[in-house]
Amino acid sequence: MSAWRKSQPNMAFRYCFIVKRALVGALGSVLLTMLLCGASAAADNGRGARKFPLEMDALMGALSNTRQPAPNPGKSFPRSVTYRFVRYDFVSDRIHEEERSITLPRQPRRIIAHSTGLTEILWAIVPHERLLAVHKSSKDRQFSFLAPLLPANLPTYGTDDAEIVIGYRPDLVMASFFSNENFLHQLSTARVPMAQFGFFDDLDSIKDQILLAGRLTGEEPSAQRLVTVMNEKLRAIQTTVHQRRGPAHKPPTVLYYDNMAYVAGAGTTFDSMCRALGVTNIAAAKGIRSFKQIDYETLLQWNPDVIIVPEESTFDRQLYSQQILATAKAVKQRNIRKMPTVYLLSSSQYLIASINYLAGLLYESSF
Repeated sequence: MSAWRKSQPNMAFRYCFIVKRALVGALGSVLLTMLLCGASAAADNGRGARKFPLEMDALMGALSNTRQPAPNPGKSFPRSVTYRFVRYDFVSDRIHEEERSITLPRQPRRIIAHSTGLTEILWAIVPHERLLAVHKSSKDRQFSFLAPLLPANLPTYGTDDAEIVIGYRPDLVMASFFSNENFLHQLSTARVPMAQFGFFDDLDSIKDQILLAGRLTGEEPSAQRLVTVMNEKLRAIQTTVHQRRGPAHKPPTVLYYDNMAYVAGAGTTFDSMCRALGVTNIAAAKGIRSFKQIDYETLLQWNPDVIIVPEESTFDRQLYSQQILATAKAVKQRNIRKMPTVYLLSSSQYLIASINYLAGLLYESSF
């Protein structure tokens, strides 16, 4: 679960997780990198040069196009896809699992994803002409890494626009675990082929979703390549972080803290980022699961080395100005770091880019 998803009214946007013919060959890779340049350049604007473990534009390009030629495209259909659906009960803090299946008479050619994260996955593995429309958040740079890439004439729809989605006559809708029941019911009543993706909270569960998307669309080689690229890039990030940290330095303690006083504990993608970098998410270490509000006294008691706040807020100024926090390490050492919302919300393969960004924030200085 992403660090901001609990506070956004448009929760489905980030899984709404996209759309003419794929760019191919060397020219496609160059163009894709140039287009993605806008997203990462905007993220760096006003902060000066930041030393990310991996050059961000190249990383974004690698995560955005892993299309591989499928052997005998479409020949493996019809097929029945059985998968594990995971639901998280936020009230009881329990995970529920069940087996689901969907029968696809032919390879889907008219696909819609009901989340930004799933859309981002499809963008990397599926020919773009097979993607009919995107959730409107996919064109918002605050929520979507794809916003600079999507053509202006690509149709969009809203979270509850089941009638519009049905009107596109999709042969596959990829819904998320937080797609609302009315939306799902209307699609079911209209007999629209639909697979609902379950809860995720870390890299491994995102990889599972990528592989499932590959099975559903008949693009297994492309999906597997995307997972391989994620693994390769993560290892490269971890190697650079280990070199920067050095054997004598203890990994920093880190806290995500937003302007509504929420922290991100275990079972969040922020915690997954911290674990990937070998740093301590102090909220998880203190027994917090999911999200919880804490006061300044608790923050001072935990006393993390680094505090991460959303870049679009002015919360860093607020924390620096609080007299009660004057002795806090992160305040005294000016180690309140701002991270763009799009990276905090990452719910697809771009979580690797978020890890890269967080590493750049943490290792601007030595700890």
